[in-house]
Amino acid sequence: MKVKTLLSFAAALCCAAAFSMSAQAQLKNSPMHANLPDNATTKDCLVCHQSYQTVAQRTAKMNPNPHSNHRGEQNCTNCHSVKGKPHLECNDCHTFAIKMKGE
Repeated sequence: MKVKTLLSFAAALCCAAAFSMSAQAQLKNSPMHANLPDNATTKDCLVCHQSYQTVAQRTAKMNPNPHSNHRGEQNCTNCHSVKGKPHLECNDCHTFAIKMKGE
């Protein structure tokens, strides 16, 4: 229980510090991202990013909104990568002009 509380507190600190950095710097310099394993899961992402619905609300002005789509909630790693280049999975079938962080 103490470890879980400590990890939650550490994650909150990482997220608070990340807001002061540019989006690109967040990805490369975030202590949370740096400590995630190469095989990070959506559960790992949601420690800071709260929920898939919250992410969809943050990207609501995008057209189309990649986090609110006909396929429903997807694994974050289908498109995002902690240490590698992102891949917009939507464009496997579509041709959206969406620029992803880290490209």
